[in-house]
Amino acid sequence: MNSKTSMQDIADKLGISKNAVSLALNNKAGVSEELRFRIFEAANQLNYLTDSKTKKKRGNLLVLIPENIRNDKIFYYELFWSIEKRAKEHGYNAIICGVTQEMEDQLILPELYHEIDFQGMLLVGVLHLNYVRKLFDLGIPLVSVDHYYDSFQLDAVVIANAEEAYKIVSHLIDKGHKQIGFIGAISQSKSFKERWSGYQNAMSDAELAIDMNFNIINPSPLEELNFTPAQIADHLDAMTSMPTAWFCADDRIAISFIQILISKGYKVPEDISVVGFGDIEAAQLIAPRLTTIQVQREKLGYEAVDFLIRKIDFGGSPAKVSIYGELIERDSCKMLG
Repeated sequence: MNSKTSMQDIADKLGISKNAVSLALNNKAGVSEELRFRIFEAANQLNYLTDSKTKKKRGNLLVLIPENIRNDKIFYYELFWSIEKRAKEHGYNAIICGVTQEMEDQLILPELYHEIDFQGMLLVGVLHLNYVRKLFDLGIPLVSVDHYYDSFQLDAVVIANAEEAYKIVSHLIDKGHKQIGFIGAISQSKSFKERWSGYQNAMSDAELAIDMNFNIINPSPLEELNFTPAQIADHLDAMTSMPTAWFCADDRIAISFIQILISKGYKVPEDISVVGFGDIEAAQLIAPRLTTIQVQREKLGYEAVDFLIRKIDFGGSPAKVSIYGELIERDSCKMLG
């Protein structure tokens, strides 16, 4: 804790009681998730944990990731960078280690775990539930990043998928769109399923009907994580009518979809509006530039490390922190007359 910063300082900044701050920082019940997040954010802004002690080397954090996302330069690179940067600010070394399919299947821990003393672990992405249980049973502080597990309570820092999907679909509705399609393999991705839920809620609250003919939600074969461009094109060919707008569950789908529409003679957004989710670099490079939700990847990584260090320092009951994004309006959707 910064010698110049106290729980009362945080309470004064937010206009709340010191007791509420104590409950949040110790991960105890009694404060809402929204207030808990505001308190964590204020604590970070006031450098609550960054005193002379934390600037000394405090140990190591193990960051476990599925091997298949280790070299992802589109979404995860910035997240890994922010985790390493934030850990260093707190005096920790963040050591990133890939988990192979064989390790998951046979419940094998990384060799590094046996060679180095770790004070806590971050799990980035989706690992098999049995493997996560094994890690949980080790008894060291553990926080899941960008995913949570329904079957048991595990500390997690995640994207506010449903809320941000609601926001961008509402944006389309505000522009006069009443027929809005959805594309995303909801059976294979928890994030996409949450975004599907946000889409449904936005349509329902606007008293708009959801036409299932306008939704591409189950890939074939079902074991595939996402649709191929050919599958999407085939679905469009089979449709007898088109919605005026589409919400794609991530930017990669949206960019591919725009290219498919253009190849079929449609103009975006003159004929059909398209929005995405994620704000990857290519979203600004495609023509038309993509309207999307900007995922705060740096903030996701910072909060994950801060949350883990609070667990190391204070312990407390399991909690889930959701990170909100930002609507980025560009050129791929238009106002209907």
